[in-house]
Amino acid sequence: MQPKVSMVVPCYNKVNYISEMLDSVLAQKWDNIEIILVNDGSNDGTREVIAQYEGRLQARGYQVIVIDQENQGVAAAVRNGLKLVSGEFVCIPDCDDLLHEEYVSAMVNALHQFPDVNCVVCDEVRNRWDMGFAPKRDVSEITLVPNHNQNLLTKFIMKKLMTSVAIIMLRKALIDKLCLVERFITHLSHTQEEQIWLPILASEEVIIHLRRPLYSYILRENSIITSQTDLQKIYQYAESKCFLSQKTLEDCIDSSTKLDFYCKLTVISKCRYVVRQISRNSGLESYKDYYFKKFVRAMNEISSSKISEERVERTGISVAFCAISNCTTLFAAEKKDTLSVIRRTQGRLIAYGAGLVAKSTLQDFIKCNIVPYEVWDIKAKQDESLFNIPLVQPDFDSLTREDTVIIFLNGNSDVEYKLRGTNSNIFYYQDALNDLSAEYFPELIVHEVRCGE
Repeated sequence: MQPKVSMVVPCYNKVNYISEMLDSVLAQKWDNIEIILVNDGSNDGTREVIAQYEGRLQARGYQVIVIDQENQGVAAAVRNGLKLVSGEFVCIPDCDDLLHEEYVSAMVNALHQFPDVNCVVCDEVRNRWDMGFAPKRDVSEITLVPNHNQNLLTKFIMKKLMTSVAIIMLRKALIDKLCLVERFITHLSHTQEEQIWLPILASEEVIIHLRRPLYSYILRENSIITSQTDLQKIYQYAESKCFLSQKTLEDCIDSSTKLDFYCKLTVISKCRYVVRQISRNSGLESYKDYYFKKFVRAMNEISSSKISEERVERTGISVAFCAISNCTTLFAAEKKDTLSVIRRTQGRLIAYGAGLVAKSTLQDFIKCNIVPYEVWDIKAKQDESLFNIPLVQPDFDSLTREDTVIIFLNGNSDVEYKLRGTNSNIFYYQDALNDLSAEYFPELIVHEVRCGE
């Protein structure tokens, strides 16, 4: 008989999206599922949609548990759902995203292959789990990722790993071992990611990486990240995530020296987030200098050499953060001669992608004199631009060996496949960032790979 998988789904005011998500649950190639739907005080009809699906989910053979509670926030919803899980394996998808039909079965099978490993993580359709690194080619679908000296914990804090808990499946025994439910902090309602991920990465020696895009994260216009235009809300969100991380780390890190190190990293990450959000909102530009200085001060709390504000301003936050991130995660980037190829480009230099990645990093490339001729994006419209660079529809047939393309995406195999079919030079933005960070911040270079995927 198939082992039971418990699926905890926090639900709040997603009436327009929850049906598609539940349809993707019904389509799972796994029969023994316990789905725990936590209605967190929805008032838009979400609860009525849940009621419509209860019978269909039960007819599919699933065990259905519905919790109705007053609005307490996603953290309380997840905790209250986790209290009731009875399956051998547990996952926590969002109620407005989509699951691949093998989301459950593929991750369960991965855990079956490695019975001594407690956690598996899959990729998201547009974002690989290890999104802070350029994609590797010709790698196994299933990889055992070592966590020497809690290096994955550092990578998580420094945003080299995707932070969503929806791409994780873990053994119920791990939840019990780490006392996740008992230690859950619920008064900070914005997020639950840190207090699930951080204890796992502080305790587990190995994580299974299933390199398949089994989860589709749908970026809504009213999502927390895309809808933040008020400085107070931006800062409060970043501050609450930082505080939550630090309180969670206090429970799972024994060494006071290590705890101090990780807490300093959370401050760097917080300041970087605030500066990036301000950069995306022209109306907040007057506040950027203050938070920029806080970011540089946070960097210098970690760096053994003094880094001036002028140097960071000259390169931009993205390059500086890449440098300190590579340094703290002991990541020695493979030298790919990226910059020399880009700078010697005889034809067009093209940036592919005009989404959040490009909006956050392309301006810093321009500061470092890497200025694309045009930006390609499938959503481009006539006469549009990004940072005064023409925004146009992709034209793969026009590429020649004289052209160079930098991919500003965190993982899109279809795009890479099409580009690799041309004669042009192809790089991911992470490769260029690594080389830029080494060029502008040589004192932070890690010369030997001591830990990494």
